[in-house]
Amino acid sequence: MGEKMTTKKIIMTFFSILIITVIIVSILTSNPQNNEQETIYPADSPQIPSRGFYMGVLPIPRDGQSFEEAYSQAAEYSEFSPVWGRPTPFYDLAEDLSGSWGKTFLEQNIRGNGMFPIIHVSFIGQDLTLVTPPSMENGTLIDGKWREAYKKAVIDVVKSSRPLYLSIGNEVNRWYEKYGVEEDNPNGFQHYVSLYEEIYDAVKELSPETKVFCTFAREIVSKNREADLSVLSMFNPEKMDLLVFTSYPYSVQGINRPSDIPNDYYSKALIYMPDKPVGFSELGWPSMDAFGGEQAQADFIAQVVGRLTREQGINLYLFGWAWLHDLNENDSIGLIKRNGTEKLAYEVWKNISELSE
Repeated sequence: MGEKMTTKKIIMTFFSILIITVIIVSILTSNPQNNEQETIYPADSPQIPSRGFYMGVLPIPRDGQSFEEAYSQAAEYSEFSPVWGRPTPFYDLAEDLSGSWGKTFLEQNIRGNGMFPIIHVSFIGQDLTLVTPPSMENGTLIDGKWREAYKKAVIDVVKSSRPLYLSIGNEVNRWYEKYGVEEDNPNGFQHYVSLYEEIYDAVKELSPETKVFCTFAREIVSKNREADLSVLSMFNPEKMDLLVFTSYPYSVQGINRPSDIPNDYYSKALIYMPDKPVGFSELGWPSMDAFGGEQAQADFIAQVVGRLTREQGINLYLFGWAWLHDLNENDSIGLIKRNGTEKLAYEVWKNISELSE
């Protein structure tokens, strides 16, 4: 009798342990925090054109033209287009991209026309102030809650848009030029650098094929001078997939014609990041007479892909113009006038597009 009871207890104990084990395993495997993170693959897989680099533009429409028509026109001679949202603060960008706006501009206008987006997630607001979510007051670059909000926003953008090219901050060195790197400054640029590299790692873990970078301004336009390129030394080159600039060199005092631009104007940045592929998310030269008219604008485009980059040993990767049509009657940076008249620059743009390397 006693032996039978002991055997029965052993069997019951065994089944109890088995049931508990099954329950624990079930809980662990159903908890996403204990699963490996799902890998995301970019929605874009462009082939490098025979010319050796990608071309892109922001398709600002001409008078009487719809956005759909402008993007279709841009795609004839471009492979990419920048995306900032409507524009949208970073904490709302993922929602924009996954909603009706994203369906129209990202999926239909850009990808639907065979182009790929360069997604920009910027933390810089008007007058070089920090963009902060409405529920967060007095945020700073060193504030843990703000940093987590920005990081989460970038990750959400990657999940919602699956970009191949992601810029974590636009013209970030303008912040450096204003706030510096003083240790006691909660908005010191060094705090952005550490956050950028933290986000870089997080994005790569989620989407290893996404090319991650931040964008630098080659000029401090408001001060009519070149930017301080030494800021590049603050970044780990291994965590900068591309070296990308915005550039409006006519804004620099003493540069009134493309021929005034020194040969090493862009290549000297490679002192800090040797052999890094170089891109331009925005380039601009006006067609106004004070800066040489349409001929100078056309010359600038030709020199950017020749004398100023590839002839200096630069691996030109992205060649983006500011916008397709002039913004208004006071603007002349567009490749085409507001009334649809093509400038000399657009003819050069089309010819470059059709080049072989």
